[in-house]
Amino acid sequence: MRLSASSRFLRKAKKLREPQASMLRAVLRRFALDPNDPLLRLHKLKGDLADYWAFSVDDDLRVLFRWEGDEAFLVNLGSHDEVY
Repeated sequence: MRLSASSRFLRKAKKLREPQASMLRAVLRRFALDPNDPLLRLHKLKGDLADYWAFSVDDDLRVLFRWEGDEAFLVNLGSHDEVY
């Protein structure tokens, strides 16, 4: 599966410090191999964000994305409160 990212996502990803930066890289590899991996805690959002999905990097860090065909477009990255 292909991944592409918004400039917002890339900016936030570059600001991550270790160990979150390494965890993000590992989670993105896992997501690209199997988006339904239960360790990702993938879930569809509701309400104003109904067009989006999210998965977890760690207990608080989330990746917000939307499907564009078979490609995942990474939209935002941040804590639970920042992303939702």
